[in-house]
Amino acid sequence: MTLPAIWLVHTDDLALGSPALAVEQKILSDYEQNRLIRHKGDEARHQYLLSRILLRKVLGRITDRAPEALNFSKNSNGKPLFDDVPELHFSLSHSGQWVALSVSCEAPVGIDIEQPRKPRDFLRIARHYFHSDECALLDSAPPELLPVHFYRLWTMKEAFFKARGTGISEGLGRINLAGFHLGKGIRLDADMADSEAPWQFNYLMLPLPDGNHLHMALAGQDPVLGEISAEQISRGLPD
Repeated sequence: MTLPAIWLVHTDDLALGSPALAVEQKILSDYEQNRLIRHKGDEARHQYLLSRILLRKVLGRITDRAPEALNFSKNSNGKPLFDDVPELHFSLSHSGQWVALSVSCEAPVGIDIEQPRKPRDFLRIARHYFHSDECALLDSAPPELLPVHFYRLWTMKEAFFKARGTGISEGLGRINLAGFHLGKGIRLDADMADSEAPWQFNYLMLPLPDGNHLHMALAGQDPVLGEISAEQISRGLPD
């Protein structure tokens, strides 16, 4: 299997309440089973369950280990780590009916997906969280392109901070992606760790059956991240 790689799973791939889902659930650890119970609502529990099944089956396949035998921990910021093979990096994201996983053997990676399901006040959100250059970019966007531009910026920021292992509490406005949007690269606050590192980004819009799109972004320092195409995404759970 060539890395880095992406997997994408729809909730219908293992329907809620199906016998197949009950069988797959058995590979979760006791800790994961307890976390599953604490999620509120069927959708949240289903997303979490699918994400852990996907993660265990993919990493088990990559490392040739039993999925139920894999061990995980977290860093001080809560970023999940793969204890059995620390040099193997992964990131999970879920939105709506979709769960996505990215894996790299080169460097930490972040992935974020967004399935828009309700209207948002994009400019208000941007003015609260984004860099002023990005807000100007959105202000000048044609109304029909505003959602695409917003989700491109949002998912790339989320993926970036997930790759860093810090989370968006570090400050979404500390990365300026307006230049990337125009083909001129990114800018980070100079006092951020790794501000001069060779960060790679990838943004994909995946068409959905209802005519909308699933927005997906990848971030990390694996030099191949930016070259992954939609055709290379693995769909569904591995055998």
